[in-house]
Amino acid sequence: MSKPITPRTHGMIDYGSVALMLAAPSVLGLTGAARTLSYAFGGSYLLLSAFTDDPLGLKRALPFRTHGKLELASAPALLALPWLTGALKDPKARMYFLGLLGTVATVYSLTDWEADPDL
Repeated sequence: MSKPITPRTHGMIDYGSVALMLAAPSVLGLTGAARTLSYAFGGSYLLLSAFTDDPLGLKRALPFRTHGKLELASAPALLALPWLTGALKDPKARMYFLGLLGTVATVYSLTDWEADPDL
């Protein structure tokens, strides 16, 4: 069974996720560690996306498969860092970070990492 998310679609989802991560603190009223972590995750995903070899990459330096490996490796941090900093004590932050983790896991699992990066 082929996976439905192409590199181009994955890039669009990533940039949309970056916008969400950068807007979430204001929209959800996140404070303290939750706010800082949301901005940090948003910035790191922006850099990762901008340097990925896919149709939406700004400087296509990082192979698409490597992007996938880094994204997968970041998933535990989406839960561990908020937990370690106490950000998960806030119910809004907890739901936000759990939702973000679920989104990353779902998009990762539905992405065709073997596809031609120009698709």
